[in-house]
Amino acid sequence: MSDETSIERLSTGNEFISIPDISSRTAGIEDIGFMYDAFRACIELHGSADCPLLRPSVEIEGDEVFDAGISSELVSYWIPRFEASSHSARAIATVFAPLDRRGFGCVLTVENTSDRQIKVRAGWRGCWQSTYHAANLSKMMAGVKHGGISSYRPGVPVVEYRGHTPLFAIALVPQEVMPVGVSEGEDNVGAAEWTGDSLIARPGIPLYFDLTDEYKLAPAERKDVPVYVGIGLEEVSAIASAEELRLQGWERMLASLKAWLDARTIDCDDEYFKRLTNTNSFYNYFYSQAVALDTEELTVVTARSARNESCASYRDRDALMWSMPAVLQVNWSQARKMLLHAFTTQLANVGIRSRYINGIVLEPGLQLDQLCVPMHALHYYVQVTGDMSVLFDRRVQHGINMIQQTLAAQRHADVELFETLLLPSGEPSRFPYVCYSNVTVWRALRDAAWLYDRIRDLDRAMEAGQLADRVRAAILANFVVDGPFGKMFARGIDLEGHFELGDDPAGSLQMLSYHEFCTPDDPVYRHTVQWIHSEHNPFSNCAAPFAQPSVCGGPGPSVLSVVNELLTGRKEEALDFLRRAELDDGIACASVDQATGRAIGGRAYASVAGYLAFGLRTALNLSLPETAEVPQSRRPSEVLYQPPPPEAGQVPKKARL
Repeated sequence: MSDETSIERLSTGNEFISIPDISSRTAGIEDIGFMYDAFRACIELHGSADCPLLRPSVEIEGDEVFDAGISSELVSYWIPRFEASSHSARAIATVFAPLDRRGFGCVLTVENTSDRQIKVRAGWRGCWQSTYHAANLSKMMAGVKHGGISSYRPGVPVVEYRGHTPLFAIALVPQEVMPVGVSEGEDNVGAAEWTGDSLIARPGIPLYFDLTDEYKLAPAERKDVPVYVGIGLEEVSAIASAEELRLQGWERMLASLKAWLDARTIDCDDEYFKRLTNTNSFYNYFYSQAVALDTEELTVVTARSARNESCASYRDRDALMWSMPAVLQVNWSQARKMLLHAFTTQLANVGIRSRYINGIVLEPGLQLDQLCVPMHALHYYVQVTGDMSVLFDRRVQHGINMIQQTLAAQRHADVELFETLLLPSGEPSRFPYVCYSNVTVWRALRDAAWLYDRIRDLDRAMEAGQLADRVRAAILANFVVDGPFGKMFARGIDLEGHFELGDDPAGSLQMLSYHEFCTPDDPVYRHTVQWIHSEHNPFSNCAAPFAQPSVCGGPGPSVLSVVNELLTGRKEEALDFLRRAELDDGIACASVDQATGRAIGGRAYASVAGYLAFGLRTALNLSLPETAEVPQSRRPSEVLYQPPPPEAGQVPKKARL
């Protein structure tokens, strides 16, 4: 990854709203998004090719300051800040999304750097052109935009998106009274001329808005021009969302957000890896989970940007193996909520390739490794936090039973192996029995035995432990085959003498040592890892400048493979790769170009960003911030079943920040 000056796109957001594409060239917000449960998708509002959704504007003597060179940075690794200068003024634009608020703030600060009074027109301009529904694929929606100056709160531009009824809206509230306008073209209709009738723009037709005013600045004088953008289910709620932000005040909200981020920053002596770790950590935290606008319920997703092919979809592995451990590094109670979401909303179709945010099947097909992930995640959470209360939750106990019953249905009648339809990558498996997937079964059974022991269910603990031993014996008896370097693990078998060599970075055989199935010096394991990174593996990219295997013949070296290296002791190779790779403007992606290290697949991949942040913290042995520590309460009762405890992290919202 190069330094921040070469980054083309910055992202920010909060639980309600995602702001995935802010151009470092123009400081313009290209689009915003939010989760909508009724549509089972992420909804994105886009500007046009010529005009972003919202951008700062500072005009001095007819020249636009933000048309000149712009420098950018991420304050506290999550707050985009842009600076541009002219011969007489300096302008700073900051975009931030306060925690737990339905909207975001944009603050423009203009300072006179000359020795004379200057006259400037400053503020914010933009347009809303297109609206997209993203659940894997992104498709334009057919509703109509109704825009104008609100009659509910005069002086506020508002655009409401309607089908048969209002569906959602955005409102822009300035800090103080100023000229505002809404139009279908370049000529704005201002508040003074507004007739009260909506301007109507059909799909793909932009509505423009302008919140700028003229100011006279003395030498060294500064002027702040904030605007608050609120979202809601219709005009009134959008305006109320923005108005609440205005009442809180941008300075107080910005300071509060910065303090929250700084308290959750992972420290590292190497400034490069500190930035890479924390940027991906916060990106994962805010883009792998969200609060739906229409239900205010938690949604957990692979990604929240339509630039990713899995936007707004749920996968057990992505949520619980890649995202949750990284969320646990930021906020343990939020990780607990993600875990309970898996054991409630997403439980009915556990193990199916992917689901919508409400748990309904999106892509059918059983993926054995994903079926086992909730058990491993539960073990990891309890082991790290010591929070035993989750084990006494009837919903979790029901989920464990359901997963074990589903596992039993995949078991071979005579051999302790379990079949799958899909590989960890989601590609169809050539053979019914996949080595990595069966190792996850073994691991899930071991985890179940450990968990049962914690709640003193000794019979079930023994039963799960004994079955785990038999599964391990079956794996060693059937998957160890002859390879070019000696005995190694096959990727898949059919129990009729046929097998295939191969690997899948989304569920790599290299991770067998991480899962403690074997030791790193086990000869069979060493030969397998040697094969994965050799010319015998047709997807190894071993001769390329960025030498990491691809996912099932994908377009380039996989970032997942890099993280696998971090977690299995080959960290020097992985750290060198990461120091040179640009990734997706510093955010993890699925794959990179093997010559340049730039993202070519799976951009804006929030769950992989979490996997990378977790891998870096683990490999570099970085200490967690104090906010990630779990306050220890009294030991729970020895009683096996108890009512579900109160949800963690439900802190009453303060009236004022």
